[in-house]
Amino acid sequence: MPRQDTHYVSIDTGGTFTDGYVSYPEGSTTVKVPTTDHDLTVCFRNCIDKAAEKLERSTEELLIDTNVIRFSTTIGTNTIIERSGPQIGLIVTDDRKEELFQVETDDDEGVSDLTDENLVTGIPERVDSDGEVVDPVEREDVLEAAKTLMNRGAKLLVISLDNSFYNEKNEERARRIIETEYPPHYLGPNQVLTANEVTSRPGYLARSSTALINAYIHRPMARSLYKAEDDVRESGYGNPLLVGQSTGGVAGVSKTVALHTYNSGPVAGVLGAKAFRELYDLESVISTDMGGTSIDIGTITDDGVDRELEPTVSGLPVHVPMINVRTAGAGGGSIASVDDGEFTVGPESAGAEPGPACYDLGGFEPTTTDADVVLGYIDPDYFLGGDKQLNADRARDAIERSVADPLDVSVAEAALRVRERVDENIAASITDQLDEGADPAETTVIAYGGAGPMHCCTFAEKAGIERIITAPAAAEFSAFGGATLDVEHRYTAAFGSRSTIAEPSVSVDAYNETVEELETEATKDMRGEGFDADEIMFDLTMLVRSDGDVEERSVPIRIDSPDDLAEALEGLGSDPEESIGLDTLVLTAIGPVATEGFTERELQGSDPEHAYKSTRTAYWPDDGWVETDVYQREDLEPGNVVNGRAIIEATDTTYVIPDAWTFEIDEYEHGIIER
Repeated sequence: MPRQDTHYVSIDTGGTFTDGYVSYPEGSTTVKVPTTDHDLTVCFRNCIDKAAEKLERSTEELLIDTNVIRFSTTIGTNTIIERSGPQIGLIVTDDRKEELFQVETDDDEGVSDLTDENLVTGIPERVDSDGEVVDPVEREDVLEAAKTLMNRGAKLLVISLDNSFYNEKNEERARRIIETEYPPHYLGPNQVLTANEVTSRPGYLARSSTALINAYIHRPMARSLYKAEDDVRESGYGNPLLVGQSTGGVAGVSKTVALHTYNSGPVAGVLGAKAFRELYDLESVISTDMGGTSIDIGTITDDGVDRELEPTVSGLPVHVPMINVRTAGAGGGSIASVDDGEFTVGPESAGAEPGPACYDLGGFEPTTTDADVVLGYIDPDYFLGGDKQLNADRARDAIERSVADPLDVSVAEAALRVRERVDENIAASITDQLDEGADPAETTVIAYGGAGPMHCCTFAEKAGIERIITAPAAAEFSAFGGATLDVEHRYTAAFGSRSTIAEPSVSVDAYNETVEELETEATKDMRGEGFDADEIMFDLTMLVRSDGDVEERSVPIRIDSPDDLAEALEGLGSDPEESIGLDTLVLTAIGPVATEGFTERELQGSDPEHAYKSTRTAYWPDDGWVETDVYQREDLEPGNVVNGRAIIEATDTTYVIPDAWTFEIDEYEHGIIER
């Protein structure tokens, strides 16, 4: 599929900034632009325009010579947070309606917050547990339900019928009935969605909530992604826009399920950290993406990337396995306050606008970034490589007014307390994320995000971790992570069989026929993505339910006897005779596209003198104000070692290296920070 010797663009939208990573035969470059919350396609295009300008080319020239654009977007996430999705009407099996509003959620919202009970209606139909259609849907019932929901204000209809994960015939017939009666000029295209489009896993309630959440973010997602793709195509880009997936991988816009994009930006960062783990053959890895709004934390071990098989979105269970990313309200924009003597930092954030007080955009509340300016760690004249000037006076005023005076301490001491509190919060989140029994001393942090290198030594030390790795483009690392992803599609088929581990009660023919059907569907879709059949790689797993928990196990693509499956399930439970549920077969189809590699360079001497910039006074724990050496990150060469106490400035971030820590550039030009 991919041409050689061309450009590859990866873009990641964050809460504060949108990052771009562009690789080409001679190397790579990064860019950063403000995120435009009102329309994320604007910052998407701004990122490409700025990359072209940096490469001294027109946007059209860059796009004509670009083979792959990958885009990880927060459109779906923002739609959920802002509750800005459309009114959804939900058609369900008539005797299951009430259950949807009895499901317990992790918050006070859930189903009733995404759709009103008045917008859920049932129709008589029945599919049994063997997948047989006992009562087919009737045209009159379906049209009456659709008309009722639209009269009540529904702008999009979702159909989720009981046991349709075994046989979707009733769901599909209901959709065809509605689309025939109400063609696109009435309802608009893709305005009737079925649960089967999102998941075929058993479980009526979770399947229905999955379909509902997918539909809620479908319209804004489709509108924005097609707009972004049309925009770059009109400017010369000739291939599909590939969209980041929270399940891992990327997919073309036309093949993307809206829910699969949820949290895809942070996931791309975790997968970039996974590439680092493989490069260095590390044991336990914690990825930490500290940006302007929050920090996203992921875990990678010998078992792979931590994946949630039954995650929740907006408090509701969903049937789309997602790579687990834990978010904490601890970023550069986290607001510090003292209320009735109680000192807190975050989770509230000043965001990009008005942002920290030092941004001079009308913000007046002190933030983590303001504290770093006051402490002398950030040069106000060299923020983002000098692209943005900060107002140090406003930072000091905000810290003094809202923290120093209420706590009756100096401004510097107040700023230090802000910094240490946010790092304590991050350390606590890291400790919670570590596998039970994991040794922090054997764990490596991959630190990235605009604020990550500035805080990583402190929060790692507080968590008992002594080794950190940073990339040259640390602030744009999630965009880099997106550049490592292949095209992936996941296909599921409900198996729904009770069995034992030792003797799986499975029909060999049914198993193989199901896999073959999934492969046929996958091959057709991947051909639409530009891959020939011999380019596609397949991975087959089974979701197995034991004692109420779900585990994903690799299983053979074909089996000759049930013993082949028993061997794959060996060690699943404590008792081989334990009853288990063979829940769902999951086929992942992978289409390779050019991904980032790591180029080794010859090591130079350890002396970093040629990267030395100057000194400036910075405030350090225990020692107060100290004249501190400052180095330029881009001028450091492989083999160079900077001993703390030091500040290392880059065009996209700043590294704060305390006493007893060292920063070394290795043969891959990565920064290895060790205590």
